[in-house]
Amino acid sequence: MGQSRLKKLDRFSVGMIWGIVLPMLVFLLVYYFRYSSVPLREFISNLGEMKILIKVLSLCGFTNLLLFLYFYRNQLDKAARGVIAATFVYGFLVLISRFI
Repeated sequence: MGQSRLKKLDRFSVGMIWGIVLPMLVFLLVYYFRYSSVPLREFISNLGEMKILIKVLSLCGFTNLLLFLYFYRNQLDKAARGVIAATFVYGFLVLISRFI
């Protein structure tokens, strides 16, 4: 991608949106490629019953690290800040769900 096209991505909102969507996308991709024979609702329910749903969602959040590094290495600092903010929101929601 050209440098001018990358600079268009340098917005806080872009980083925030990608930081929220990417962990969910990874979760759905893992489900689709590994467990697609089980309905999604049942799959999530089974993870909840085994008390590992929160752990799996936490692991999906680590993909934001790769996204952050991409933005950081391409000098898209505002987008990188958005990814960090989204990661904190995601982590906070995971933390809250542990106590519910």
